[in-house]
Amino acid sequence: MKTGRLLILAAIVVALGAYIFLFERHQPTTAEAQKQAEKVLPNVKRADITGLDIHNSHGTFVLAKSGDTWKLTKPITYPADDTAVSSAITGLVDLTIARTLPPGEVAPKAYHLDHPPITVTIHTKDGGSRIVKVGGKAALGSDRAVSVGDGRILMCSGFFVTDLDKDLDAWRSHRVASVYPDQVASVELTEGHDHVHVVRDGKLWKLLEPLDDLADSDHMQNLISDINALKVVAFIDAPKPDLHQLGLDHPRYRLVLVRKKGATPIELEFGVKEKKKGTTRVACRRNGTDLFWVNDVAETPLGLAPVLWRCRKVYPFESWNVDRLTLNSGGKTVTVKRINGVWKLNGGIPADGSEVLSRLGKLSELRAVSFDLLAKGPKRMAQAVIELAPSAVGKKGAKPKIVTFTFFAPLRPGGRALVQVSGRKTVMSVEVKKVHEIFANLGKLKLKPTPVPKKKTASTEK
Repeated sequence: MKTGRLLILAAIVVALGAYIFLFERHQPTTAEAQKQAEKVLPNVKRADITGLDIHNSHGTFVLAKSGDTWKLTKPITYPADDTAVSSAITGLVDLTIARTLPPGEVAPKAYHLDHPPITVTIHTKDGGSRIVKVGGKAALGSDRAVSVGDGRILMCSGFFVTDLDKDLDAWRSHRVASVYPDQVASVELTEGHDHVHVVRDGKLWKLLEPLDDLADSDHMQNLISDINALKVVAFIDAPKPDLHQLGLDHPRYRLVLVRKKGATPIELEFGVKEKKKGTTRVACRRNGTDLFWVNDVAETPLGLAPVLWRCRKVYPFESWNVDRLTLNSGGKTVTVKRINGVWKLNGGIPADGSEVLSRLGKLSELRAVSFDLLAKGPKRMAQAVIELAPSAVGKKGAKPKIVTFTFFAPLRPGGRALVQVSGRKTVMSVEVKKVHEIFANLGKLKLKPTPVPKKKTASTEK
């Protein structure tokens, strides 16, 4: 065969391969094509849907997609219930045909498709739209008649109707705030004359008011989680609501959550509480406009006294975030450092890892009994220094953080030890027994060599 013909055949093979790779492999299989043909809306993908206009027995509702969320734009402007919208879209996209009545076989009026009880206009991101009319039930069974404008009457299982025939309250979101602890930059709470202001400082929380100290991270996590768990149990849609009756002219609590990355702050005001059908609900106003009754999950963390927002741990840290530990007591100092995941003493001598972690655990769990004490006079009894890895600081470009714990002897026999920690202005008292557990017998930090069994000598019989 001539070279020219070989080149032509090779070009044809390459072109055929390219066609298969670029086009043919994306074509639906016979089974996929059959599945699409059975759908009321073939080739309509849920990811392409950007809007829904729904007319049902409760009125007309217009829903529009904004980013990854949905918004109700008519009859009011309000965040939509993403679950309700998702269910409606799933019901439409997955709707399959049980039986087809060709054009002219049955008059649309017979199934109320001339004035359908439900009409849905689906908008897609390419600017197109599809209209789905939902008529009445079949004479037998629960099938519903559906029309998509091509003259056919499609009989479909009627389960999808419940996802479309919803009232206003069902279409709008019942979430009060969608916010998580790592998204919050600061929290302010006002209760009467009391004011609490907390800001995030890396992975820690810091109290600015009513005092300057570390805040309780667990309390902050629980508070924000409870705010995120608030649910609307009833909307208040009165044209001129009585704010005095709702206790919102002078709310019991006013909470402001400032979010990171410039997101709009969330302001929540809480008014009266009342019993309704065996449960407690609370009047709430969001961002000065939205009014509703909510469940009372946030009542406990909001009602905590301001001074109880401060951190009860002497200093909060996790043992696995520590790269170096120095303990000094009774004139003896021991330093251990984590090298490639293994704890070692100075000079590279192996340390007892379980012993190191035990003492770090006791130090991290050490809790203050009292605060704001005087440190003048007592004798220093021990000191601990930890080096936290940059990842534990929680700030971009952070360096290792050094935290020093200085312990002082009790002011009187049988009393509590005192402690000062870098990063906290207060002097705290702690149980002496717990301090001794951290510093006792520092020699145990050195790993004991594994005993080598003695060789047995063979005995000879005489």
